Amino acid sequence: MTTTVPASPPAMGDSRRQVVVRGRPIPVVLPKLSDPRLKLSATIFTLTLLGLTVLTFQLSIPQIVVCILLSALIEAVVTYRREHVLVWPASAIQTGVSVAFIFRVGGTAHGDYWSIRGLHLFAFVIVLSLLPKYLVRRNGRHIFNPSNIGLAWALLLIGPSYVFSEHLWWAPLGAPILVSMVVIFGGAFWVLRQVKMIPLAVTFLATFLLLIAGFAIAGRSYVATWHDGPVAGSFYWLTIALSPELLIFVFFMITDPQTAPKSKLGRKIYAVATAVVAAALILPQPTEFGIKVAILSSLLLTCAIVPAIERLATRIEARRAGVAVAPGPAPQPMLRRLAVGARNPVLVAVAIIAVGGVVNTALLALDDNIVLIERELTERPVQ
Repeated sequence: MTTTVPASPPAMGDSRRQVVVRGRPIPVVLPKLSDPRLKLSATIFTLTLLGLTVLTFQLSIPQIVVCILLSALIEAVVTYRREHVLVWPASAIQTGVSVAFIFRVGGTAHGDYWSIRGLHLFAFVIVLSLLPKYLVRRNGRHIFNPSNIGLAWALLLIGPSYVFSEHLWWAPLGAPILVSMVVIFGGAFWVLRQVKMIPLAVTFLATFLLLIAGFAIAGRSYVATWHDGPVAGSFYWLTIALSPELLIFVFFMITDPQTAPKSKLGRKIYAVATAVVAAALILPQPTEFGIKVAILSSLLLTCAIVPAIERLATRIEARRAGVAVAPGPAPQPMLRRLAVGARNPVLVAVAIIAVGGVVNTALLALDDNIVLIERELTERPVQ
């Protein structure tokens, strides 16, 4: 989950602040209270506190602290080395809060607030989230949503025998869930109105809810540790389409202005494409683990093809306006284009991350061990 604003000092805080280290003045940039990244972090942190108290999140305070401090440290060091400025790492803190909110390791029990289980795995997710942000970039911008890529690939690489993400359905319908929903929708309006992403979120939900309804009618089901027997019928639709985890993904992950298309039409195409890819990856999944990874992995693919989405949106808008689109250069043969792309390390990395994530997610549907884990016939080892 990452909501970004322009990186220039005026947009993030007062660039006139400074500290003096060994006689050398170092500019300090702090965020404004209106920064949407702070609003998003506040929303997710509020939900995390609800999870630690009135819900049943299997999460500890040290796990949260490691995620936030490591993220902040990495970004502060990288930014200082690049720009010789001390910048409040708002985006990195947001990434840390998001990872702690979603990622779980086997053996952590609800209420075990000081557990240090799996701290190395939480640190691994943070590194996996932030490295692509600095190394895999296009036109000076990172391509993938940091927490999304870290969570999706960590779940795939480490595997369901050791780690999982927060459940699709947090608790029976009651006051805790209703309060959580108020925080989610209130936080979404608070953040998305400022970054003008409400139409994108609504477009995704409209598409996704219809597709999942079709799957429910067709008789699809899945197994989960929190439910006796298969989740099917209307409950299948409810627990996926209106899952708090799905809403977090929609409102606070795919709406990242840094990685989403810039044009209004491009954002609508992007939203529909993400919903369709997510639904296609969910369709064969017989487990909650597979469904959650499918949702996360869908964004890997659509983030990778944002330039193609923008070009398509530009052509459609030009046709609607009756403007002739200037012909581009003659397309090169496919093999030559592949050869040229193979020499570009960024394109190679993007292809591996996006295609590899989708393929490995699809293969989860064939893993019978995940079914045993979700039916609690096989236990995850304590980390």
